[in-house]
Amino acid sequence: MSRIWRILAALIAIALFLFAVIAVNQEQVSIRFLTWRSPEWSLYWWLLIAFLAGAVVGSAALLPGRAKGALRIRRLRKALDEAEQRTPSPPAG
Repeated sequence: MSRIWRILAALIAIALFLFAVIAVNQEQVSIRFLTWRSPEWSLYWWLLIAFLAGAVVGSAALLPGRAKGALRIRRLRKALDEAEQRTPSPPAG
């Protein structure tokens, strides 16, 4: 249950952050990189794009570690199941 509350709190914090950014950053800006120039958008949209790109890159960076951990857990469970099958159960009573 505490996990649900943490997720809910994180979503509320993100929503409050986005609303605060909308209220403050309405200035039109364009981004220049070398010879490329972006269209003029509100600073809010550029910040939102940067936030979402960071979230995607961060999540993608965590995937290999999570996959490795899941594979290790699967192997350990299999080894535990095999060990439990080999071990006779204690007599009842």
